[in-house]
Amino acid sequence: MDISIIIPTLNEEEYIGETLNHVYQNLSDKYSWEIILVDNGSQDRTTSLAKGFIVSIYNKPEFIGKKYLSLNYGAEQAKGKYLMFLDADCRVPKRFDESIVNILDKKNNVGGAFEFKMAKGGIVFRAIELINRIRYRITKRYYGDQGVFCSKEAFEQIGGFPEKPIMETAYFCDILGEAGELKLIKSKLISSVRRFEEGGIIRVMVKDTWIWIQFLLGLDISKYAPDYWEENEQRGNDIIA
Repeated sequence: MDISIIIPTLNEEEYIGETLNHVYQNLSDKYSWEIILVDNGSQDRTTSLAKGFIVSIYNKPEFIGKKYLSLNYGAEQAKGKYLMFLDADCRVPKRFDESIVNILDKKNNVGGAFEFKMAKGGIVFRAIELINRIRYRITKRYYGDQGVFCSKEAFEQIGGFPEKPIMETAYFCDILGEAGELKLIKSKLISSVRRFEEGGIIRVMVKDTWIWIQFLLGLDISKYAPDYWEENEQRGNDIIA
């Protein structure tokens, strides 16, 4: 097996079908692959919709609030030489699997991510893109909505995702970067703007920036995790209410 694509989910019926469709449509057909979905107790149709695709589904409601557990569990089940961690509301670029293999087949490269792009246009969203692109070019700390990838060998070497309830992927990249080179693929992975639309663009920008500053200062940011997970849970409650 060449590539394992790991998708953690919680109440993602609005996006999971489109995300999986984009994965299928944009594979290069040059490599073997598998998709692993680790669900954290969705109350909507996330898992039933995913069953319409070739996907291995693991129901792990006990992982709610701890995304790092879902990512690590998915990696444990993975048969691929290379791992890709994909958020359930993101759209992959064309031939993304080929781009990953081209990077990881080179000596000293252990991982990386795709260029970040938001799903909607407008001055504000373009500004958010620009700020993020400057940030991760300087720090090489990528976010979950960039399709972070790595070799399974490097993943096991560093012990997987650390026990962090928020910004687990940025912490992961910090550790992964110590094992070798992280590379940025210029092809754009498109991320949903729902957090900004639901929470208010300015409010979310200010909050994200504040959390990022504290992260850079090495402060404890775990106190912000419950709000994030409450938003995800609420999506399911809204649907079944």
